[in-house]
Amino acid sequence: MAKINGLKRSQIARSYRSLVTELYLDIQVADPAECRARVASRARVDPRVEADALEILSKAAKAGITAGLCPTGLAASALYLASLLDGHWLTQSGAAEAAGVREATVVRQSKRLRKIVEVQRGRTPRKKRLSWSELEASRSSRAEVPVRSLA
Repeated sequence: MAKINGLKRSQIARSYRSLVTELYLDIQVADPAECRARVASRARVDPRVEADALEILSKAAKAGITAGLCPTGLAASALYLASLLDGHWLTQSGAAEAAGVREATVVRQSKRLRKIVEVQRGRTPRKKRLSWSELEASRSSRAEVPVRSLA
């Protein structure tokens, strides 16, 4: 809009604020819970993770820490924390990409939301690695190949 009118963004923002105050308009702030569904569908997360993210966002709203924050970044952070709680695979970079925000935004908002939600610090849950005995057992059950011992 600024390019079309040949004005600076700050001038348009100042005019917008003055119109809102002079006309006593009540402008609704974007709700992160509304952004959650869009980010969840882009990230292809489980519906349980999406439900847990909604619960996290409602706790954050009750605590009053959502004011003035990027709603899509907050929704992505809630989805990331909910995936940690449920043991699903969603990284901070994956959540950020699905929301269209920077990874630093998800990191910062996750730290803020961790104060409300009990999430263990650490990495994203990894897939279970098989022990050597389990690996050898799975190989022998698939094909009848003798296993050599290292003696």
